[in-house]
Amino acid sequence: MHVAIVGAGYSGLAAATTLLSFGHSVVIFESSPDVGGVWSSTNHYPGLKAQNTGNTYSFSSLPMPKEYPLHPDCQQIQAYLELYVKRNKLDQDGRLRLNTRVIRAEKRDGGWVLEVRSNDHQNQLLSFDYLICAAGVFNQPNIPSFQGIDTFTSSGGIVVHTSNVHKLTDLKDKNVVVIGFGKSACDVAVATTPVSKSVTLVARDVIWKLPTYLGGALHYSYLLLTRFGEALFPYIRPWRSQHFLNYGLGRYLRSALLALVTWVITIQLRLVTFGLLPNKPFETIARASVSLATPGFVDVVENGSLKVERGVTVESLGEGKVKLSDGREMPVDVIICGTGWNHDIPSFLPQECRKKILNQDGDWILYRYILPTDLPGLAFIGYNSSVFCPLTAEISSLWLASHLERSLGLIRQLPSKEQQRLEAGEEIAWLRKRTDGHHANGTDIVPFSLSNIDEMLNDLGFGIVWFDWLREWLLPVNPGAYSHILPNLLSRRDALKGGHLKDE
Repeated sequence: MHVAIVGAGYSGLAAATTLLSFGHSVVIFESSPDVGGVWSSTNHYPGLKAQNTGNTYSFSSLPMPKEYPLHPDCQQIQAYLELYVKRNKLDQDGRLRLNTRVIRAEKRDGGWVLEVRSNDHQNQLLSFDYLICAAGVFNQPNIPSFQGIDTFTSSGGIVVHTSNVHKLTDLKDKNVVVIGFGKSACDVAVATTPVSKSVTLVARDVIWKLPTYLGGALHYSYLLLTRFGEALFPYIRPWRSQHFLNYGLGRYLRSALLALVTWVITIQLRLVTFGLLPNKPFETIARASVSLATPGFVDVVENGSLKVERGVTVESLGEGKVKLSDGREMPVDVIICGTGWNHDIPSFLPQECRKKILNQDGDWILYRYILPTDLPGLAFIGYNSSVFCPLTAEISSLWLASHLERSLGLIRQLPSKEQQRLEAGEEIAWLRKRTDGHHANGTDIVPFSLSNIDEMLNDLGFGIVWFDWLREWLLPVNPGAYSHILPNLLSRRDALKGGHLKDE
């Protein structure tokens, strides 16, 4: 097959490498000037680092460079992805087209015709057998519609998303208001304090933050990036251990552990002192994301260089000022929105595809978070964003590549379309309920990364060796433990092909 892949982040690169290994030809389209997706140089904001440790945020076949720090920064991750491209020859034979945007995709004659536009060419029409969307769930910044924004901007005010804040010098001596309380909002707010005239974080609600080192000693990865950590949260199809810890006698151990963690974090981050104690229990930290506490946050709040306004929203903007929902006004030159992302279908897909991908609530209905049930020839990689995005993207790509060779029996036979829709719909309804709607429209599976990976591997009839499985219970996941699956899968495919030819 000749396959088009839209997006050159972790997901697109994993899909390309896997499909090339299976003998397909690929072309990766990326609108940015470099690879990386959210880690592209065009998306770097001050202080941007990986929440994961480098050794859990790598591909199975390529560990992060040993000289990298525990938490690589955005430039290091982008350089790592460039290295992955060269190692897998994705930049050869016209496979990677940077600075090229897909304008339109049309289903035609059993395949797809893409209209693309690059910086150095006019629009082109290109034909493909299959289309993979790997642009991800973090490519459409969400900026609220503010009353009075025209007056604010016409008088010199600036409204920008956190992903478009690149230089601190642009904020020098400015009154800055940052909206939100997620990772990017807090990161930018803290990074801005040394240069700005004033910085105010406006948070409608506050969520639990996890210190990088719990109690100053235990790295958070030992709490959340293990099978034991995942088992603390009940999955829709729970493992035996998840059932034991959430519904059996183990629930007493779980409750005690979560209470201890809550107590430590409350003291360590001085949540009561600052009036930032969340209203909901700690276990709600695992919704559509897990947010780490920004280093230095406690210090800048304590010394007054960062002010946090909790329980209010921005009601309107005026000339050089912002009015909050409690009626107070404050001077502002720059509004920075850490307000997340839109999760609609990619703009290049025909609008008639929308009702076949999203339900009436705007939630994605994809089987295994990969396949739309009524759009053959189309798949999504990276729309099951997790705490192990590189590994999740790899296993999803293996699952898809095996599905494309379904005549060989390389993967478990898919259920009927009706059953696929039913299972996907049940999962999305469950996600929405357990997160109070904070589920990124079903495109994020935190904290159930390993549960999702296990289910895809079960479809393939593969797994990791027992030692690595046991290791994952107490130690952070090692993607290298999964590096054998691709070559073993290819060996099985070759054997099945040989048997198929003999039968013929």
